[in-house]
Amino acid sequence: MDRIIRPLAQTRSPVLILTRGLKKKAKIPITLLKDIPRVGQAGAVVHVHKAHMRHELYPKRMADYVIARVGPLDRSKAVEVAAPDQTLEQADRQEKVHSLALRNQETLSRIVKLEPIVFERSVVVVESGAEEGAQAIYGSLTKADVLKELADAHGIVIDKEALTMDEKIKSVGEYTCVVKLIYAGQASFKAIVAPSKDGTTQ
Repeated sequence: MDRIIRPLAQTRSPVLILTRGLKKKAKIPITLLKDIPRVGQAGAVVHVHKAHMRHELYPKRMADYVIARVGPLDRSKAVEVAAPDQTLEQADRQEKVHSLALRNQETLSRIVKLEPIVFERSVVVVESGAEEGAQAIYGSLTKADVLKELADAHGIVIDKEALTMDEKIKSVGEYTCVVKLIYAGQASFKAIVAPSKDGTTQ
């Protein structure tokens, strides 16, 4: 009886197995606004990692997003590039990110130009014999007060989470408020708590 000799099964390379387990980090197309070493020259469309664009290039205005769509493009200022492997959902998401970044950047540019915002408060009468110090006010100045003033007086509407300041300001003085917006960075303005002009005390 003839013996059938079968070739030994080839073993898989551990390097190949490891390579298959690694996920490639997604890159997105961007337009360079400045010459960047090892990346490209101003005006070039290159592909970089999303995180690098979100945290480094875009906030520093070194690059701009490229809006890639499949089908007609309505935005006059957008750059259309071929993206055969990009779904409509991905293209729409990218366009929303770009629009949000532009809106937030415009908001920050308005905040930077703000004059100090003055909040008048009644001053609490200090009992005789008490230590001298900051003038205490009746009640407090909160985030809600600042957000309302920004919206009503300046037309700037932001989320509560975007504003960083002392939770409750309880004395006369000047305070720094910081606004942080995604894809745009941050900007600050001054809030001044002053005694009421009518001299009201509590």
